[in-house]
Amino acid sequence: MKESKKFIALAIGACSFLMGCSDSNPTNIGQPADTPNPPSFTAFSCQEVTDATVAAQLESAKASIKDVLEELGDNNLKNAQAISAQTKSTFKAVLDKYPANCEAQLGYALSIITDLMNNTKIKAFVDTVTNKANLADMGIEDFNQLLIADNGKHLTSMSQEAIAAAIPSLDSAIIYLKNIVGDDNFVCHYNFEDRSFELDRGEFAPALATMFVAKALLTFGASLNIDISANGKYDWMNDADKYNGDSKTFADQIIALMDKGSSFTTVYDNWKPRYKDIPNLLDSAIQFVEVGLQYGIDESKNGIKTQLNDPYIVGDDEMADVSAKDFQKAIDSLEQYRKALHTGVEITLPAGSKVTINIAKFFEITDGWQDYLPYHKFNDYSVWNIPVDGFYWSANLYGDSHAEYEINKAIRTQIEKSIKIDYFYGYLYGGYSHTAGTAEYCADVGYGVSYMYRCFDVKATNCTVTFEPNDDYYYGNENTKIIETVAPITLSSSICQVQNGVQLFATAYDDYEQNAFYFTDPAGNKTISLQGLENGKVTEAELAYAIENNKRPTPKDYTLDDMKNLIFFPDVTFGGVFPGMTANQFWEILKTESRNDDAYDW
Repeated sequence: MKESKKFIALAIGACSFLMGCSDSNPTNIGQPADTPNPPSFTAFSCQEVTDATVAAQLESAKASIKDVLEELGDNNLKNAQAISAQTKSTFKAVLDKYPANCEAQLGYALSIITDLMNNTKIKAFVDTVTNKANLADMGIEDFNQLLIADNGKHLTSMSQEAIAAAIPSLDSAIIYLKNIVGDDNFVCHYNFEDRSFELDRGEFAPALATMFVAKALLTFGASLNIDISANGKYDWMNDADKYNGDSKTFADQIIALMDKGSSFTTVYDNWKPRYKDIPNLLDSAIQFVEVGLQYGIDESKNGIKTQLNDPYIVGDDEMADVSAKDFQKAIDSLEQYRKALHTGVEITLPAGSKVTINIAKFFEITDGWQDYLPYHKFNDYSVWNIPVDGFYWSANLYGDSHAEYEINKAIRTQIEKSIKIDYFYGYLYGGYSHTAGTAEYCADVGYGVSYMYRCFDVKATNCTVTFEPNDDYYYGNENTKIIETVAPITLSSSICQVQNGVQLFATAYDDYEQNAFYFTDPAGNKTISLQGLENGKVTEAELAYAIENNKRPTPKDYTLDDMKNLIFFPDVTFGGVFPGMTANQFWEILKTESRNDDAYDW
């Protein structure tokens, strides 16, 4: 019985491969793919083959169904395609003469599925992404590979076009399988290890459900514009990685993507009707799962006599593999999800919060998600690295500080006058372990296959920092000695000041954070910056104590109660996805469901 369940794994989830293909949400660069024309043919109840020659051909081809199911059950996609390719033309020839023959429909539908599973254009995109452990591992070369194919055409557009072209084929498979599910008497027989098995509506209906889910996912993948390129390239991401986020091209692109006028996250106009229909596709999927479950319940009422050749037995005794009561509970639960697709349903979150969700409203958001972001305003890049909030003036040079940022930027500039480097990271070791205005500075530098590590003793006088090489260093080889000396660096007045004869440095309470944007109230008045939010709260008394004792303060995180009065949403229902939601309810739910009820970890 265990081996036979490999077949049922396919019958219940024959199209799960499509979920895998479209899960990567292929990005669309350039123009959207054309919306496909659905097939127009109609299938009827199962039709018998009366021609003896055709019947013999069909009987021979039917043997491949079991083999395809077995290969798919073992996830051998290429083998399954190779097997189905041998008989696809036979099934098609049978359908030409007997368009409603269920056995030929099943075989031909499986051929369509295996062809889609091995679609080279879709797989080219997916394989490029999935050859990495995760998207964070992808380099700029990978992103640009996704963008441009050898012929100069956008590979992501090609993938999206392939997805669009795949939908009519999937529609054909859906029509065939709907016909099969609609016939009470159709059973697919196959033999395995001297035992006869059969698949019936109990298996085909859930398989049909997965096809509707697959179509929904393919439609989602073809509809949404998630083009994050700048002028056709992803080099802005390279700058972000290369300069640790300190790049005007990076800043400009982030601001552009988050702008309400951006096409990012919009749905292409020609795909909007199909996109809005996704809830109906999911509704159909749920209905056919219910059909399969109900068929199993009805069969169980006759005991095991009608289930002897089924891959599993439904019932409530010791002979059963699955409980009929569990099937009924599943149907009841699925009805709740169907309701959520259209009118909304109340669900209970893990920590007990209750929230009403209307999934259909999500698919009505076709002009981008930026309108639902909290009220905020981006600063011009020229002030991103100026401390405004969440910092104090200290006589000590600390790591992870604004001074460290300026020193890194200046040293990198010095190095790149003579050599192009691929990697650079510098850090200060200072604070209470050093006298005021002194620290140790170390830099990691990589270029090509070479790498070096070099440290310096640092001293700041009147905001000019000098560097003396010390004995802490490593060179990959003699040719990597590119940072033997560092020219003095004068820190900007926003970072270093001399007050009453004392040299002071702008120092973040906790972490150096760029002043990229700030939150506002609905009227546009600033409430708090990202820089301030990231660094938490410090009272004047706590700050005075830290300075007096030559220590960095210990800030307290902003709590969710604090954020309720600092972060405001233009529509906390998110376009009706959470109908009736209020701002107070939203923050209370976050409090209840967060791991720490008192503070939120940014």
